[in-house]
Amino acid sequence: MARVVRDGSGLLFTVAALAALGWGVVELRDHDYLSAALLLLTGVAVLRAAVELLRPTVGE
Repeated sequence: MARVVRDGSGLLFTVAALAALGWGVVELRDHDYLSAALLLLTGVAVLRAAVELLRPTVGE
């Protein structure tokens, strides 16, 4: 059961990170550089957390 929760939260974090990265790119196209930088940093940080959660399942 713990593996299912870990995998599910890892996938959810991956989707959230990709959404934040995509939104950051949209903000870059609108020339809002501060918001874009914060969104891109947040997306990268959440993606790193997702990778750590999915590492035991996917492998290194």
